[in-house]
Amino acid sequence: MTRPAVTHHTILKKGGGAARVATLIHKGLLSAGYDSQLSFEVDDTDGSRIMTPEHAACSIPSGRIVHLHASCNTPAFLDNIPKNNKIIVTLHDLKMVTGGCPYPLDCPMFLKGCPDPCPRNFPDSMESRKKSITSLLEHHTELISPSGWLARLAKKSAPELNIKVIPNGIPWPEKHPDKKKARQQLGINPSSRMILFAAHGGTKAQYKAGHRWMNIWNNVKKQIPEAIGFICGGDKFDIEGDLHFWPYVGREKLGLLMEASDILAYPTLADNHPLVVLEAMSHGLPCVSYSTGGVPEQIQHEENGILVDYKNENKFIEEAVKMLELPGKCRSLGMKAYSDGMLKFSSDRMVSNYLKKYVKIM
Repeated sequence: MTRPAVTHHTILKKGGGAARVATLIHKGLLSAGYDSQLSFEVDDTDGSRIMTPEHAACSIPSGRIVHLHASCNTPAFLDNIPKNNKIIVTLHDLKMVTGGCPYPLDCPMFLKGCPDPCPRNFPDSMESRKKSITSLLEHHTELISPSGWLARLAKKSAPELNIKVIPNGIPWPEKHPDKKKARQQLGINPSSRMILFAAHGGTKAQYKAGHRWMNIWNNVKKQIPEAIGFICGGDKFDIEGDLHFWPYVGREKLGLLMEASDILAYPTLADNHPLVVLEAMSHGLPCVSYSTGGVPEQIQHEENGILVDYKNENKFIEEAVKMLELPGKCRSLGMKAYSDGMLKFSSDRMVSNYLKKYVKIM
């Protein structure tokens, strides 16, 4: 049987969840001896290359499986792929089946059809939505979603789409993290109660409720005076009392912060299958999160983390405080998160699931 040869395509070479998932699958295929390539439109590491979606598609050799993770213009990219290539598309958000927004949140028009003008200022929203969905159907794409939640939303947007679910995965450490060692490296008191907020953009992260982080922190601090906090993902290093601001850092440094923390406070408003939750689980860090998006497919309430009703900020603060007051519970939930994730969300398992899909469509 012919072994599949795959080209993964993203907008950015490195930045963002779509590029990371594409790179993890690519490396997994290479290590298993498969022919895998990466394709992208913008080199965000040094700015040395910018390609149009059309040019990028035309540059892909014929006879390969094209795995599209993201493009600045999905129809233009799909229309220019060589005709004898099979196509798989992973929906990392809903842009390909909406008028432009990654997540509809509370938009009342999502199920009725995007209006013009769009209330969120996406240009030609309805036309863009129709064109993208039509292109996905005409090119007979195999559609994948990392979460059942996003798959269901996409089906509501376009019932004719057939979407399968393959959860995201990340490399999983073989040993459970050592919190004491991590705190020693960061110079943090072993008895401190530590809360972490993390998202690209920090307090400006719209979909992660970054604008509410300071209120959550201030309320937690009032009830637990000895608490220390870290906000990671903004654009500066700073310290305000016991609250530390860190800019976007590499995964190794973020992993060290996660190992040192007691909880990840993650009041996300919309998420597909967030990698940051998987990162926390892999470092034995329990999450307190809103029960929204694909997060309940990762976290089981009171088993390996805490889920709070959507936008119930008072309850969110209450649960965060409870966790910080119970270090034993933090440890047990964190250990369960680590072991659950190792079974369900390793990158090896994700690569294996995608490989089965590649072989099937060959």
